[in-house]
Amino acid sequence: MCLSTETPELPMHLVRDEILPRLPAKSLMKFKCVSKLWLSHIRSRYFCNRFSKVHSPRLYICLWDQATIGDNETYTLAPLDTRPSTSTFVVDDNLPDPGIGGYILQNLGGFMIYVYRREPHIYNPATGQLVGFPLRSSDHIVVPSGGEKVVTYYFGYDPLSHKYKAVSLISVFLEETKQIISSVNYVFSQKNKLGYWNKATLTPTDFCPHMPSKGGISIDAVIYYLALVDRDKFVVVSFDIRSEEFNMIQVPKLHEVAPVDTPDLTLLEHGGKATLCDPTNLRDKGVLALWTVEDVGRKKWSCKSLVLKPSQLPLVDSITFRVKGTTQSGKVLLIPKDFFSPFHILSYDMQNNDMRKIEIKGIPDVWFNMGEEADLHFDAMFMDQSESSIYVDFLSCFDWGYEN
Repeated sequence: MCLSTETPELPMHLVRDEILPRLPAKSLMKFKCVSKLWLSHIRSRYFCNRFSKVHSPRLYICLWDQATIGDNETYTLAPLDTRPSTSTFVVDDNLPDPGIGGYILQNLGGFMIYVYRREPHIYNPATGQLVGFPLRSSDHIVVPSGGEKVVTYYFGYDPLSHKYKAVSLISVFLEETKQIISSVNYVFSQKNKLGYWNKATLTPTDFCPHMPSKGGISIDAVIYYLALVDRDKFVVVSFDIRSEEFNMIQVPKLHEVAPVDTPDLTLLEHGGKATLCDPTNLRDKGVLALWTVEDVGRKKWSCKSLVLKPSQLPLVDSITFRVKGTTQSGKVLLIPKDFFSPFHILSYDMQNNDMRKIEIKGIPDVWFNMGEEADLHFDAMFMDQSESSIYVDFLSCFDWGYEN
């Protein structure tokens, strides 16, 4: 009896749908060289979307000393265990490039967009690719005596055309009174594989000078960001990626009695809509207020308050947290304003009104024992698609130009 020594060939659909999505991203980068078919498949949007659903989210924590140059680290953390009320994430790697790390602007489809030395950078966690985004020159902007100039950037993605765009805001204001002198928006787009900054032209008549408050978000081809038009008067600015039209929506009065400090508002996505999260009463009353933009055109808002369960109040009654954003599953990430040991963050499931403590382990002790001369800053963000192979079209054509 003769036994065949031939190894049966695996069906291609099994390789494509079950085996490749479970491999590490770095292995996939190598497998692109197997054939044109494999290259086309691994770079396809179908595969990228499937790949990101197989792998669990990772947490990125950036730490830096503002008083020194180059003293910064970015750590990646993976889940260790999950208990009914507490999860644990443990450091499993640190990113070796000293240029990676800083204030994280947003997670845009698996890209980490952050500010390092006042410059925007785009990092692909799956491939290790890092690029500095081309700055919009602001040398022509006149700054009066006692004034200050700030340049900010916001990024968005159109899921239909698969195009990315960026918006830059250059604001001038008086440092002492925060009076806003002027502001101008620029739109970054590509033409003939070249990138250009163009001055925004499609702005409504009520579009007034404003200064940035926090980072932006991108929802269904619209970029949103929070801004100030006066010391305590907020607006939400929207930019439609397809039409390149801007809109400005005045934020309603949030409190009957104005708080002593300016509210620490954060713009996030909730239910597919731009939503302001106000944690002013979180520590004292266990309440998060949500203000949702229901209709951009009619500038219509809705409001609701989320009240923590009594058993979860001890999680917030002794520590001041700031809202960082939401995960892909819709959970709100809250990080402490101060860095302490043992360190932890909070994850809030708004749908089920359930808050979970996430213990952070593995960060070197040196970050908890810095001297008084240090100016320690930190930031954190979940990257739901941090193991995604990510579409390369956004980072593959970095030949930049400028127009007026």
